[in-house]
Amino acid sequence: MIPFKVYRSLSAEKQAHILWEDGIFLDLARQTTKLHIELYALHDFYVELFFDRTTEEPLYLKSFRNLKGLDPYLSQVAIENLLEIRK
Repeated sequence: MIPFKVYRSLSAEKQAHILWEDGIFLDLARQTTKLHIELYALHDFYVELFFDRTTEEPLYLKSFRNLKGLDPYLSQVAIENLLEIRK
């Protein structure tokens, strides 16, 4: 397991390699007019992978631990099936 601060200090190439090897795609993505962004979990933090929507080329990574970074994805998470409501 790589600590968050160590991961952030690595080159983009090394970060991408670790994400590819150890990251878990959370099946959550968002779009802007120019970008496609996918969310991954990596150990005890998150990483967004940004792609150019036109070329589909990966552009850069953004790692974070603050749960506020998950806000753009919350509307995609359906919790109804996860909750067991008893009457």
